[in-house]
Amino acid sequence: METILRLLKEEEKDGLYYLSHIFGWIYFFAWSISFYGQVIENYRRHSVSGLNFDFEIYNLVGFTTYTIYNIRGYISDNLGTGTVEIQDIFFACHALLLTLVTIGQILYYFDPKDKLQNISHVTITIILVMIWGAILLVIVESGLEYYDPHVKNDRKYIFNSLVYMGWCKVFISLIKYIPQVISNYKRKSTIGWNIHNILLDFTGGSFSFGQNIIDSFRDEFSVTSDGQPKALNIAKFALSFISIFFDIIFMTQHYILYRDSNSDLGDKKNNKEKANDEEDIADKLLDSNRESEIKE
Repeated sequence: METILRLLKEEEKDGLYYLSHIFGWIYFFAWSISFYGQVIENYRRHSVSGLNFDFEIYNLVGFTTYTIYNIRGYISDNLGTGTVEIQDIFFACHALLLTLVTIGQILYYFDPKDKLQNISHVTITIILVMIWGAILLVIVESGLEYYDPHVKNDRKYIFNSLVYMGWCKVFISLIKYIPQVISNYKRKSTIGWNIHNILLDFTGGSFSFGQNIIDSFRDEFSVTSDGQPKALNIAKFALSFISIFFDIIFMTQHYILYRDSNSDLGDKKNNKEKANDEEDIADKLLDSNRESEIKE
């Protein structure tokens, strides 16, 4: 009941409150829309060639942990997550859903002849270690009850399975972009990697970063439900910073480093499609002439 009353209580709606929510909804829509670019690109090309599978597996695990982190942190503000806004929950859940859609496309459009369409052993190992770590923490906290996740004792910051999940997402975001950067470097191209996704991701990261800064000012004199000073949502802060950093790298690859190779590959693809279209027209005319001769 106390939790419900806390969630329903009226916040102090000053100018920073409204500015925070404006930034929050902008980042939500920018980051959420960014996922559709890759989904549409895969459907339009009927292919997932150029899409790094490691990236999507990292997304699946990362957004699963981040969804749990945000929902629990929003309900209980004394678990060490810092301020969790409603936009954080909507974003995490939506991102997880779109990641599942993309993985469905990978299964549908999978090409066994493409040697680049695989999941590395390094990625599998990292994911398994993270999952095992989360399971151990949950067992220690909930199963054996050896550890109270709410108590700081002599520690400066709370650490528990929920905070661990937040840091898992941060770590995944730090390493998940690297395989795609390397893939673009090896191919000397960004074909198959939707640049609109990156532009929206950069916008979302910037406004998420801004909202977190605004919330830190608003929470400077606020306390949690157990009377502790509110802390910065460090996981959200780190995620936005990492996104901005790698988005700059991707934009540099697309617009500067591999701009010419992208144009050449695009022209070759268009010429090939044009040739195929002309060949189809010729075949149809030939079939039509044969039918006319048969009738005569």
